[in-house]
Amino acid sequence: MSKKGNHQLRNFGFALLQGTFMRINLAFVDASTVLSAFVHRLTGSNFMVGLTGSMMTAGWMWPQLLVSNLLEHRQRKMPYYAIGMGIRVFAWLAIFFCTVRIGGQNPILLAACFLGFYFLSSSAMGVSTLPYMDIISKSIVPNRRARFFSLRQVFGGFFGIWVGFFVRAVLVKEDEFNGVFGWITQSFRTITMYIISSIFQIETELVFPSNYSVLFICSVLAAFLSFISFLGIREPIHPVNAKRIPMWEHLKQGPHFLRTDMNYRRFIFFRIGLHLAGMAIPFYTPYALYELGVPESTIGFFIVCSAFSGVVSNAMWGYIGERYGVRWLLIITAGLMAFPPAIGFFSGIVPKTFILPAFFFLFAISGVLSNGMMVGFMAYMLNIAPPRSRPSYIGFMNTLLLPASFASTIGGLLVPLIGHQGLFALCFCICLVAFRIATGLQEIMHEDEFDETDEA
Repeated sequence: MSKKGNHQLRNFGFALLQGTFMRINLAFVDASTVLSAFVHRLTGSNFMVGLTGSMMTAGWMWPQLLVSNLLEHRQRKMPYYAIGMGIRVFAWLAIFFCTVRIGGQNPILLAACFLGFYFLSSSAMGVSTLPYMDIISKSIVPNRRARFFSLRQVFGGFFGIWVGFFVRAVLVKEDEFNGVFGWITQSFRTITMYIISSIFQIETELVFPSNYSVLFICSVLAAFLSFISFLGIREPIHPVNAKRIPMWEHLKQGPHFLRTDMNYRRFIFFRIGLHLAGMAIPFYTPYALYELGVPESTIGFFIVCSAFSGVVSNAMWGYIGERYGVRWLLIITAGLMAFPPAIGFFSGIVPKTFILPAFFFLFAISGVLSNGMMVGFMAYMLNIAPPRSRPSYIGFMNTLLLPASFASTIGGLLVPLIGHQGLFALCFCICLVAFRIATGLQEIMHEDEFDETDEA
């Protein structure tokens, strides 16, 4: 095998390892289950639940236009990735310490600290996203990107199943222990808290909010391992623009992309539609727990359903992406997006015995579509972006979508007015519009200059 081939194989492996740990990291602090339940129990506010869901997306989007201007002319993007991920690890470590130190004594202070550091973490992820995408695009040839993102989801989802059981063991209440499984769970909780107390010299019991602090520190560990894994990539050196252009000239590139690239415009409208259609996502778990009486420990099983269905579906996503094109991934996932709000709507009508199965099915469908969406979005953005302008192309798109990232906050304001079921019905209608836009997307693929030097 040639030296360039060895580098591509090595980079594929380390990128896959990084993606697996990142999926584990996100499973421990899943915004639609773990964090929405944590914030709702801490504040009792639907608005705060929606704001938390929005902060993840908004924090991820807002720095990207500035970052794209800083790195587009640089051949090596890895230092920017390291800065972003380093800050992200620090932010979640701070959330962990705030949770165990403040505890339930001052819920308002804890909520303020959590939201502040959560926004910092999300912003840091926005800083690291563009260098990550550029390095991946240089390291993995276009016709293997759908397979890469699919495998990334498969391995991450497989471990996400076990994360779900872990979450259930951490959040289960004492009176829910029964039989051999209950004894095993209780022993596991005791050992977990002993380890955390020994390492951090913290005396605490596994009750709210300390039980969530266990999930936060596990997330920190997974994020750190993801960070270290990506540093193992030997970043290829490809041609870039000769020098950094002034910020004003950089800003004018965005309107130019919009004027000259119809598919770019259509993709942006499609993503706006999905953001609005997803405004109900943070409210499925609080609705199940606090409106329909589902036990809090069931959150773990929600994660298991989502992760398992995602693992099973990824073989299909990889095949569809390579056989029929990435465009079809977006069309199919847009169609599936209508199922969760429909299930959420009817779960409030069906007999009580069907509520839990309905939510298991809801999160199973969510796992299928979120994995397909991740594979489709990542591969499609890299394929349609001109190689030398990729950071600006992606950065402007994500910055333009910043207002749409507050869709979940709007959802939090709508819940008191139209109720959860009204919100779910609205999202279902928006899904139909997003699906129609998706059918108009075209299959476009810009080839990177892989004949250039592949040295790190």
